[in-house]
Amino acid sequence: MRRLRALSLLPLAVYLLVTSDAAAQEPAPSVKLQKLDATRFSLDALKGNVIVLDFWASWCVPCRTSFPFLDALQSKYESQGLKVVGLTLEEDGDAVAAFLDQVPVRFPIARDPSGGAGEAFRVVAMPTTFLLDREGRVVARFEGGDKRAHERLEKAVSTLLAGGVLPAGTDIRVGAGLQATGAVKAWQRGYLADPFMNLDGDAISRVLREHIHASKEAAAGDGGAAGGGCGCN
Repeated sequence: MRRLRALSLLPLAVYLLVTSDAAAQEPAPSVKLQKLDATRFSLDALKGNVIVLDFWASWCVPCRTSFPFLDALQSKYESQGLKVVGLTLEEDGDAVAAFLDQVPVRFPIARDPSGGAGEAFRVVAMPTTFLLDREGRVVARFEGGDKRAHERLEKAVSTLLAGGVLPAGTDIRVGAGLQATGAVKAWQRGYLADPFMNLDGDAISRVLREHIHASKEAAAGDGGAAGGGCGCN
């Protein structure tokens, strides 16, 4: 009995380290990517580095602020073993090129017009940034591109580069209402993006925008959980 009581009194920090380390055992999905010139791009080639994999879209408003942040993050930590990769799932190469002309970055850009990578990583928001450790395992997910997400991402990057373990609760997830996408995938939401992409501001406004976005997405579904309605909210 004394032994059981002693175990129950282990510091919470120890428990968090154990559960976080266990969660870090999930390898990143194997996906087929290409560079902008259509040559093959492989995440496996970057193993040994800490990887920031950012799913973005040309119509995504927060991506315009995320890109300069990610570019600066790459410059700041590259010598310590950080690699940033921007991944777009868009089919429209002209839109991708126009975005990059307006928001140029030095980190590599990969493409997957098939959308398979979005399915494999279960992307439900744009932008979504994944953090991979040096073994190629997914250790954190950051949905949205506001200042809070950037601050938490940089803290997680710094921790991994120093050989530390991320605590539980590092992830940032969007509201549950934004995940009821029906037939519309996160990377196909250009015409629904305005309310959805404003993942900032006060809590009441964010809840309202979640409701409006979910109502619009309902118009793309077939009724029930998949959606249905006029989309006129």
